[in-house]
Amino acid sequence: MDFPFARMLALAIVLAGMLPAPARAQEQEAERLRIHGSHTVGERLVPALVEDWLRAMEYTGIRRVPRAPGLLEIHALREGVPLVVEIGGEGGGEGFRRLVEGQAELAMLARRPDAREREAGWQLGDLSSPDQEYLLALNAARVVVHRDSALKRIDLAQLRALLAGSAPGAANRLLLGPAGGGLEGFLRARLNGGRPLRPAGVLRHRDLRSAAAAAAFDPSALAVVELGTPLPPGVRVLPVSDGGLAVAPDPTGIRSQDYPLAWRYQVYGGQMMSALGRSFALHTLTPRAQALVQRLGLVSMDLPLPATGEVAALPPDYRDAIAGGTRLPLALRFNLKSLTTIFDGSSAHDLERVVELLQRPEYRGRSVSVVGFSQAERQSKLFAMTASSNRADIVAAWLIERGIAVRRIRGLGALQPLAGGEGEEARFRNERVELWLL
Repeated sequence: MDFPFARMLALAIVLAGMLPAPARAQEQEAERLRIHGSHTVGERLVPALVEDWLRAMEYTGIRRVPRAPGLLEIHALREGVPLVVEIGGEGGGEGFRRLVEGQAELAMLARRPDAREREAGWQLGDLSSPDQEYLLALNAARVVVHRDSALKRIDLAQLRALLAGSAPGAANRLLLGPAGGGLEGFLRARLNGGRPLRPAGVLRHRDLRSAAAAAAFDPSALAVVELGTPLPPGVRVLPVSDGGLAVAPDPTGIRSQDYPLAWRYQVYGGQMMSALGRSFALHTLTPRAQALVQRLGLVSMDLPLPATGEVAALPPDYRDAIAGGTRLPLALRFNLKSLTTIFDGSSAHDLERVVELLQRPEYRGRSVSVVGFSQAERQSKLFAMTASSNRADIVAAWLIERGIAVRRIRGLGALQPLAGGEGEEARFRNERVELWLL
C-alpha cells in the first residue's frame, strides 16, 4: 500500500520540478547586461534605447519585466539564445559605485562624475575618453515669465536669490511643479547646493504645465519648467546667464551646452567593458538612436542643419571671424587631464559628427571658420589670447587632416565669456571652440 503511494509522490515531485525548469534554465543561462544609475536617465530613455538596440541586433521576443520599484529587466532572444538587460534606477551615485565594484557594466548619470567618484574609479581607466563616456541626450530647464514682465533675461545668481526668499527685481514668486523628478534634482544641484527647494516664495503646482499656465496670469511670477513642457499663450522664455553671456534655450544654445540650465543624460563604462556593453553604448550614438532621443522630447546629439543667427550685436572682432557664416550647433571643449584625448569625450564624438556632416554631397566645397575662446587671466590678457589661438589651431589641424577645408582660424581670448568666476566649471565652459560653416 505504501509503495505505490511513495512512488507516485516521488514521480509528482520530479514532474513538478521539471515543469518550470526550462524557464529557470533560460534565465540562468541568459547573458546579462547590467546598467544602473540615475533614475532620470533610466526611467524612459535607456529602456527605449535598449529596445531599439535589440531590434537593430535582430533580437526577437523583446519584453519588459519589472522586478522591483526602480528595477526593470528587458528580455530578448536571438537564434534561441536569451539575453537579459537589467536597468536599475537607484541614483547616479549608486550606479557609479556599482560600476566601480563590478556590479554594473554601465553607469547612468545626469551629471559628470565628481572628483571623489573619479578617484574611487581610478581602475576603470580614463572616464574622459570617448571610448568610455557616452553622451546620450540633453535636457534643459526653461525660465518662463508673463509676456508683460519687465524681466528680459535672468542670471543664476538671481535665481538663487529667489530660492533664498529674496526677489530678483521684477519677480517675487517662483512657480514649480511637484517635488521630485529630474528637474527638481537638477535645480537642487545647480542652484541650491544639493539642498531641498523649500523657500517660502515657492508655489507648487500639480505638474509643470500648470506652473507655466499660472505664469501667464501673474506678471510677478516666474516658472521653471522642462524643455518639453507645453507653454501657453501669454508667456515668454528668458535667456539665462551664469555671470557671462545670457544664452537662450534654443537648439544651438542647448546642443552646444552654452545654455547654463542644460543637463546631460549619459552613460559611463570601464575600459574593459564587454562586447555587449560597448555595442549598446556605440548604438546610442547612431542616427537611428538619436532620432529616438528626439521623439522622446530630448535634445538629440545629431547635428541639425545650421541656422542663421543674429550677428549684428556681436563685437567687431567676432563678426570678422565669422563673416558670412552660420554656426554649427556645438562647442568643442577640452580636457587636459585625459590620458587618451585632448578633447572632452562628447566633443571628440562631435568632431566625428562634423566630419560626417561636411562630407555629405550638399556641403561639398564648403569651408569652416574655427573660433577659439579662453578663460580670462588676470595676470595677462596675452596669455588668454594665446591659449584661445592654440585651441583653435588644434581643432583646425584635426579637421584639415580629415579633409575639411578651413578658411579662417581665430583666437578671441576672453571675449564672450559664458561663465563668471575662476573655478574649474567656469574655465571648462569658457575654454571652447566654435565652428562656423562658410
